[in-house]
Amino acid sequence: MVLRSFLGALALSLFFAGCQSGTEKNPVEELFGSQQPDSVYTPSYAKGFSIAYFDDLKLVHVADPWDSTAVGDYVLVGDEQTADRYKNSEIPFVEYPVKSWGAFSSTQVVFAEKIGELESLKCVAEPHYISNTFVQQQLQKGHIRDVGLASAADVEVLLASAPQFVFVSPFKDNRYGTLKEAGLLLINDCGYLETTPLGRAEWMVFFGAFFDQEEKAAGLFSEIASSYNSIRKEVENSTSTPSVLTGTLFNDVWYIPAGDSYMAAYFKDAGTKYAYGDKSGTGSLALDFETVFNDFRKSDYWLITVNHDGRFTKEDFLQMDDRYGDFEAFQGNQVVFSNTAYSMFFERGIVEPDVVLKDLVACFHPEIYPDYELVYFEFLNE
Repeated sequence: MVLRSFLGALALSLFFAGCQSGTEKNPVEELFGSQQPDSVYTPSYAKGFSIAYFDDLKLVHVADPWDSTAVGDYVLVGDEQTADRYKNSEIPFVEYPVKSWGAFSSTQVVFAEKIGELESLKCVAEPHYISNTFVQQQLQKGHIRDVGLASAADVEVLLASAPQFVFVSPFKDNRYGTLKEAGLLLINDCGYLETTPLGRAEWMVFFGAFFDQEEKAAGLFSEIASSYNSIRKEVENSTSTPSVLTGTLFNDVWYIPAGDSYMAAYFKDAGTKYAYGDKSGTGSLALDFETVFNDFRKSDYWLITVNHDGRFTKEDFLQMDDRYGDFEAFQGNQVVFSNTAYSMFFERGIVEPDVVLKDLVACFHPEIYPDYELVYFEFLNE
């Protein structure tokens, strides 16, 4: 397999070390003994997963994002006899071909669309965030069930859908205890916690592994990464470094990305100067208006996302807070926005980071792509 990049003994030993659960007995060692993987897929950009191959089965390892001593492991197998040999293991099993599964995020539906695995989807959470036509049609026909909110899913509907497993986005406070108690197999999709655009997109390979489609997913991701890095190189040749602001007030708090965050990575790759790029942290900083105004009042550009019914205008923006008009980016018609009510930025943008980056570069460096038609963003000029 092209996907199975062979590693040395050191890398294999590190893989097993990653599957340890502190001082508790290790079910991976109990299952495989001293057997080493034939090969391991180690992501190029993502930090939270790996895939080890053992003869006729594979072990998907997910790192716990909040506890380095805790892990999640899943054994995937396509042979019934092989599965029978390992079913007494503590590690959850998934047998493919997969006949039924559930998705708790729209990104997982996009992944499934890309690798051709929508037919087996049987239930979804929060379908109002899913734009896929096939899924919406199947929902209307009752072939796909709506389980409600991802954080408070309807257990009875989930059980009636009989999914082999459900992809969920884990939270630190563990909101899925009721679902586990009901006997549902939950697969932790931690892709949203990656701090780089390509890191998040590479979780397509993790997703594909559960359908025995990781080679296809890896091929698609390779094209995405190649496109993304090509755009980044174009930016490196630019002589300009425009400054950028992002975000707006929410309940009198301005949440703005820290320097090691996902959006800060985009700003760096798009060739901009981001004033908080040196502030440590992978999440957001909670600031007041005055602090942000003092530090970003003269920024060349201002990037925002809104969810607005109908056309979003300057008047709509000022109705949110009339002080926004005091920023030079607003005064110079350099506010760039994505109306997520229509743009599908949060749904498809995560798996199209190259398109997002090209949008940003076209906005911040118009000389590089002068004739480019923006996909997710537009200028606030009305």
